[in-house]
Amino acid sequence: MNRRLTAIALSALLALVAPLSAWASGVPTTNPGPHAAQITGSPPLRNQDIFEVRFIEINGNNIVPREFLWLEPGTYRIRVTILADHTRPPQRRFGPPSEDPEHNVIELELEAGKTYHIRGRFNRDNPEQPYSVILHKVE
Repeated sequence: MNRRLTAIALSALLALVAPLSAWASGVPTTNPGPHAAQITGSPPLRNQDIFEVRFIEINGNNIVPREFLWLEPGTYRIRVTILADHTRPPQRRFGPPSEDPEHNVIELELEAGKTYHIRGRFNRDNPEQPYSVILHKVE
């Protein structure tokens, strides 16, 4: 009976893990090293209206939100969430949110051995697009 329960539990675990490995296979992450590029979304420079970001999607593949990644060299379309909630009061709206699919996206050509600092900028004078994603610096 104990072996049977162990086999059932193992089968259930494998059924849960298999889709996750297929889901993550579309993202070309790699180990740290001189062969890779790093993207980082922190720390913020709030006194300059530049805020931390979390990476949530790479080339159309959702990822677990994180502040830094090591990627293989290449061209990427990266979607972020900008951590700047306190810059404006929440707006009360009814119905589903209307979010532009191009909002919070940056396209980059990454080279090995470089670190790309990506941030969110608060655009005080543009209520139509209050935030933009910027490449703050490359090291």
